[in-house]
Amino acid sequence: MSDQYYRLPLDFEALLQRRPLARCSEQESIAQHLYLMLTTYFGESRFDPTFGCVVWEQDFEAMTNMRWKDTVQRSVEEAIRRNEPRLEQIKVAVAVEDFELKGVHQRIRKRLEVTVRAVLPRTNEPFGFKADLFVAPLAVS
Repeated sequence: MSDQYYRLPLDFEALLQRRPLARCSEQESIAQHLYLMLTTYFGESRFDPTFGCVVWEQDFEAMTNMRWKDTVQRSVEEAIRRNEPRLEQIKVAVAVEDFELKGVHQRIRKRLEVTVRAVLPRTNEPFGFKADLFVAPLAVS
């Protein structure tokens, strides 16, 4: 039962050639789904325009104020409650920090850190997830 979920991204070449697709555990499947929610803006999924979160609709200039962080936190919690039935007792923490990118063009970007703590109701196990996203413009670490 531990490897009944498909790993993302799907290998469509293998699918078309009828080879087995890579599998993953339930925890990894949930983590992949949460990451997809975080990196999807509302309306991007034509099958469900409510899938995603508010991060990409917010004004990035105002992202250090508490209201922005609270809005993002509530949006992520609601997205998880609505789209991930394998989790309960969901708690989301959001932090924003300046991150210095070193190299030829040294610059400072905003990094959004999202931490999710929840429980898998099927087994009553704790579940943890953390993602760092560079915002304005979007980039993933």
